[in-house]
Amino acid sequence: METFTRTLVAALAARDHDAATYELVSVSGRWRDVPALLHRIAQADRVVFGFPLVAWKRMLVTPLVLLLFAWAARRRISTFAHEWTGLNWLRRLVLSPYLLLSHNILVLSPLIRRQIAADPCVGGAARKCILVPHPPTVRRPQARAVTDTARSIERAARDADLVIGHFGAIYHGKAAMALLEVCDHLRGRGIRALMVFIGSFTQSLDDYEGKFRARLRELALEDQVIVTGYVSTTEEVFALFERIGVFVFLFPEGLTARRSSVITCLQSNRPVVVSAPQSRDEFRHHQGLTRLIDAGALSFVPRSAPVAEIADRLLAAVAQSTDTLPAIDADAWWAATTDATCAAL
Repeated sequence: METFTRTLVAALAARDHDAATYELVSVSGRWRDVPALLHRIAQADRVVFGFPLVAWKRMLVTPLVLLLFAWAARRRISTFAHEWTGLNWLRRLVLSPYLLLSHNILVLSPLIRRQIAADPCVGGAARKCILVPHPPTVRRPQARAVTDTARSIERAARDADLVIGHFGAIYHGKAAMALLEVCDHLRGRGIRALMVFIGSFTQSLDDYEGKFRARLRELALEDQVIVTGYVSTTEEVFALFERIGVFVFLFPEGLTARRSSVITCLQSNRPVVVSAPQSRDEFRHHQGLTRLIDAGALSFVPRSAPVAEIADRLLAAVAQSTDTLPAIDADAWWAATTDATCAAL
């Protein structure tokens, strides 16, 4: 979310040819910084709030003070809602005042708007939601950085028939644990799969990492699963991508237009298998994703597909060539995002 926000502010400033029009302000949580933040809000025409999803900081009161001040000062307020029911109920409770006091809410997926509409506490705020297409927050770099992690994947892949990749933060909402079942199923069919999770676990109240590792031990898959941890540079990320045979994402709600991890992997020139969307209307506001889907860049499996069907889809995807698929035009995607954001603001 931080990369998205920083890049969006820079793109908006470049679009208007005036860097002073938009100002990115980080909330430190230190009370001595509050007067300066209040002064900035008093000088602003509009205040846009954005919140992290994975690096949730124990900083609740200060942003709320800023929200109430902006509302009392009659500043126009907007909020980015990147997620809703996928958040812990405590997070939704904390974020509810921002939705209720915002003049509009920027969402990246129609699913988020429907989830807000179905919420008994903030459902009325759904009428304020405006759709914005999600651009690639991670761009494909020219260079690669081959690290010890990449070399360890290469060594492990020598004994594997298939290398399956998963990219991004690892948490319950991405159903990462289901991929262990796929790996176990393939082993039962005599296919040794190496499962590579490029990313790290989030700190969560449900101890998802503990449950994941417990299931890993139960299935005795420790020698077939690699969790890289946080990867700091795009050059290393795409070097790791080149060690992957096929990417897979099993979202319980199906693919939505907000999934930046899928958008990033679509730049890897590797096949991507993902849970089917609930509706093609999910991408109506996102011409870039619609074009890729129409071109067959994604292989879909039903959301309720059994493990055997998922495994078959993975094997079929690996056998297909991705060389003729259209590339993501990152500049065009970002232009669409800034245009939609400007229209909303």
